Amino acid sequence: MLLNIDYNNKLSSKNNNFFIFVSNLSQLKNIDFLPNMDFYLKDKEFLREFELKKYSIITKLKSNDNFLLNIMIFLVNPLSKSNYEIGSIIYNQFPFSKHIKKKNISFFFSSLLKSKHKSSIAEIIFGFSIKCYSFNKYKNNLHLSFFLNLYNLKEFKELNYKLNLVKSINFTKDLVSEPANILNPKSYALKCNELKKFGIKVKILDTNQINNIGMRALLGVAQGSVNSPRVVIFEWNLKKGNKPVILVGKGVTFDSGGISIKPSNGMEEMIMDMGGSAVVVGSMMNAALNNSSKSIVGIIGLVENMPDGKAQRPGDIIKSLSKHTIEIINTDAEGRLVLADILTYIQRKYEAKIIIDFATLTGAIMIALGTHRAGLFSNNDNLAKKLLEAGNISGEKLWRLPLGEEYDDEINSIRADMKNIGSTRFGGSIHAAQFIQRFIHDNIPWAHLDIAGVSWIMKSNNNTFSKLHSPGATAFGVNLIDKFLRGK
Repeated sequence: MLLNIDYNNKLSSKNNNFFIFVSNLSQLKNIDFLPNMDFYLKDKEFLREFELKKYSIITKLKSNDNFLLNIMIFLVNPLSKSNYEIGSIIYNQFPFSKHIKKKNISFFFSSLLKSKHKSSIAEIIFGFSIKCYSFNKYKNNLHLSFFLNLYNLKEFKELNYKLNLVKSINFTKDLVSEPANILNPKSYALKCNELKKFGIKVKILDTNQINNIGMRALLGVAQGSVNSPRVVIFEWNLKKGNKPVILVGKGVTFDSGGISIKPSNGMEEMIMDMGGSAVVVGSMMNAALNNSSKSIVGIIGLVENMPDGKAQRPGDIIKSLSKHTIEIINTDAEGRLVLADILTYIQRKYEAKIIIDFATLTGAIMIALGTHRAGLFSNNDNLAKKLLEAGNISGEKLWRLPLGEEYDDEINSIRADMKNIGSTRFGGSIHAAQFIQRFIHDNIPWAHLDIAGVSWIMKSNNNTFSKLHSPGATAFGVNLIDKFLRGK
């Protein structure tokens, strides 16, 4: 669904669905197009609704201009950190008839909110805008448009910032939602090239370049597919003497499991195994749209994991770019191989301030945390603390899990330097993080976010993000990184 935002001060019968936001019910008396509000403010049932739900519905209220208005009134707490959830309530209350292709709605904010609490206004509009997203690209005769009129409201800095963040989140969702017959490593890389128009420097490495560099771990994953791999590097606002924040993403455009093939039930969901890379792309886009002062580098490794006759086998031993040798035990533990090589490459190329990687890496993280939080692993307490805080503010919550030398024995190999899975089925997410940590240079603050359980909402999956997102891709991580980089 497309969301179109307009700023208009005229009442219209086309925009007669009005959502009114006040921080105190007495402010309703000062809204000139709402007659007879004294009656409602004395009505016990009307007031009781606010006590229970902080909102109330009034239908068919005639305006001073004789328009019939469908009214919903919200009591906004400016101190709340979750005003974005109001957007979800609005979306669920609005009559989304399948027969109406153009949907019109108006928001009205009280004078007090506009003068003193613009951040709350921005959060409400942000939440509604995010909730409106749906991926209908391949549905015939379903091209919905949503028109949001911000009545008696002018553009302001924080709102523009939030709307740019919405664009970046929606672009991320588009990437994750594309089927694998459309989005393969090559076409994905070309999509990334579009970010040049925002002032981002984009470099794409093809198969020959990847091979010449020596990324044998990444190439091993890709060798069973007819779709050749790509590596994409993004640069934003690099300045001499400034160490960049480096964002790293796993981009497996489809993961069959390779020779260690996955069960057929649910395999269609593996189009979202490039979710980590999409977070990096969306975060780079957001940094550019909002003209971030931070120096940021992004890198994504794009592969397809397929069980061809040329595919990598369990028992194979490969040499990574770091020269560490890896024994392949399970070809379905492929994401960490991709990350190993692009992490090594990016650290050789740039002197990193911090490194944060995103990956839909393990099913084990879903066993541990369900679908409400992403797993956080880090070698730096201060970095972990800041990411946890950013997660709480954004609603994209994290839970820190341990790393430690005691887990190393479980990924050591008798035939190579390491194995790509642990020797037991317990602690799978920790084994994966411990594996990745071996490719981080000493003293570089690093965090690994396992987002396997939070990147996608199924209708049957009532996770935390269903309050903010409709079923499908969540773009978990883009809002979090925005808050992390802004320091709030």
